[in-house]
Amino acid sequence: MKQWFVVCALVLSSAGWAQGIDGVGRISVGGGFRWVPNWWFQSHAADLGTPVIPTVDGGGAGFASFGLGVTTSLEVSIDLLFGYHEFALRAVDGGTRPFSSLTAGAVIGGRLVGTDVFWKGFSPYLSAQAGPMLSALSARDAKIPEKVTVGFVGGGGFTQKIMDRYGVGLDVRYIYARNAVPDISGINVGGVMFSVHFTVFFPPALKRDLDVPGF
Repeated sequence: MKQWFVVCALVLSSAGWAQGIDGVGRISVGGGFRWVPNWWFQSHAADLGTPVIPTVDGGGAGFASFGLGVTTSLEVSIDLLFGYHEFALRAVDGGTRPFSSLTAGAVIGGRLVGTDVFWKGFSPYLSAQAGPMLSALSARDAKIPEKVTVGFVGGGGFTQKIMDRYGVGLDVRYIYARNAVPDISGINVGGVMFSVHFTVFFPPALKRDLDVPGF
């Protein structure tokens, strides 16, 4: 796995050298589906006689991302993330215990970006970020306090320019963040986010020669 990451990093770095992203600003907005597997939680809930009712493991998600190129292939980025999903447990008396889970956070980190890889306008990237994550779990029969924890995010994707300043693409990221359902176990409130996104680029201002007064 490490070898593949090194190879990808070298490819992106070398590809980005031709034009680069130094000084280029970026705003991306995207949305899609967040898969939230909870096998550990499901196992513990079943052992306690309150199994999770089978349903789709996840729900809607979205993000807003702001980036600035600091070298030809490295970008500093700040992302705002959110996701929501619902699940339910089968109560001991045969009824249901519905829960809702909202996760939101702000993470900062770096993005390794290639430019014009394979063809013009195609920019793949790898990213790693961390920051505060808010988890809000709620249920009708349980009062669960909101929890703020440190979340870790790693992912990658690509942007394809459709005009000089605009692009579209796909993004996949793994989000590590946890909370707990009282009397059962810890629960995953992160997951894997699959998104499509729209990006606006802000090219750097043209560099001009300094005006040096003559003597």
